[in-house]
Formats: sequence, C-alpha cells, structure tokens
Amino acid sequence: MEEASRRQLQMFVDAVAHDLRAPLRSIQSFSRLLEDRAAAQLDGQSRDHLRRIQHAAERMDGLLRGLAELSQATNAEFRSGPVDLGLLCEWVLAELQDTTPDRGVEATTSGLEDLRVEGDERLLRLALARILDNAWRFTPAGEPVRLEIRGSRDDGRVRLSIRDQGVGFDMRYAHKIFEPFQRLHGPEDGAGHGLGLAVAQRVVARHGGRVRAESTDAGGTTIELELPTAGGGSGIP
Repeated sequence: MEEASRRQLQMFVDAVAHDLRAPLRSIQSFSRLLEDRAAAQLDGQSRDHLRRIQHAAERMDGLLRGLAELSQATNAEFRSGPVDLGLLCEWVLAELQDTTPDRGVEATTSGLEDLRVEGDERLLRLALARILDNAWRFTPAGEPVRLEIRGSRDDGRVRLSIRDQGVGFDMRYAHKIFEPFQRLHGPEDGAGHGLGLAVAQRVVARHGGRVRAESTDAGGTTIELELPTAGGGSGIP
C-alpha cells in the first residue's frame, strides 16, 4: 500500500512538472522578446519588474529540473555495471569547470585510483554532479571553488569524500540536509531549490550505500559517499 501511494504521488509530481513546462517556456520566451524589443522604452522600475519576472522563471525552471532529477534518481531503471567512481568524479568535475570557465577552481585529489563499484553510471554521475554543484553554489561569488576530493577502500566498501570551503551549515540541522526542499541558507548564500542533495541521497541508497554531511565552525562542507565495491554488494533497484 505504501509503495503504491509513493508511486501515485511520484506520477502526480511528474505530471505537474510536465504540464508547467509549456507556460514556463512562454514566460521565458516573451520576457526575452520584451527585453530585446522594448527595453529602451521601459523606465527603470519597469525594467526591474522584467528582471524579477525573468529571475522567478529561472528559479521555476531549476525547480522543475530538480523534480525531474529526483524522479530519475528514485524511479529510473537500474542499469548495473562496473563503474570507476574516481574517474567518474574527475569527469564530472571537468564538466562543471567547462560550464563555468570564468570560475576559478582549486582541486586537490588523492586515492581516486581503482575506486571500482558496481552500479548505474548514469545515476552515479547525477549524484556526483549534484554534490559538486552544491560546492559551486555555496562558494561566495568572486572566490575560487576550493575542493579536497579523497578516496579510499576497505572492508568491501569504497569511500569518496568531497570537501569544499563554502559557507558550511549548522550541524544541528545535519539530519535535514538530505531531505527534499530543505534549504539551510537563503538565495543570497547560493541556495537553490533544495533538491540536489536529496537526489544524491536517493542514488546512493539505491546502490546499497550511505551518504553523510558534516561542517565545522570554520566553514566548508564535507560530503562522504560510501558504496559497496564491485562484487561486494548489489544496488537496490
């Protein structure tokens, strides 16, 4: 009964997200058209109103993408195979750097060799992208993104730790950080829709693993993934 209710809720969320995309695209398209063709005729207050509309549309677009990713992390077909987690992390990091070429990145890595797990590469890529994107978001504008990425293996488990030097979070709320729509900071600190780490948690759980987060008074956040090694366990479809 609980599983059926969960699936019905997910179908409802998917349908709502799909139906909202068409009007959202219209808002984005017509606001850009207005900006291109009539910006010179608008007074300062009207241009500010237009920017607010565009910003709200961007946030809605991000929310819909987040809902789609949460659905994928939860319900997508699980395609298991060997995955080099260290190499995958380096690929995702390079992709993020390519999308933000003006943002300085200082990354130190260690122990990423031979971090082989059995899992779904698409889903694991999604989880790593959301964790690294979180580091981007919460590093203050104008500062380089500083990362320490470390891997290790023991007792049939692979561990991958990603530490940033961003604003961090209050450890009193650590139990909430992987829940959907939980935002421990405001937009001025880089907060998005509150779904990124929930997506990562769902992916890791489907692989029979664990994820945790911690922060210190000095700032910065560490996200640690723990997954079974290849042959050491199976994912949860």
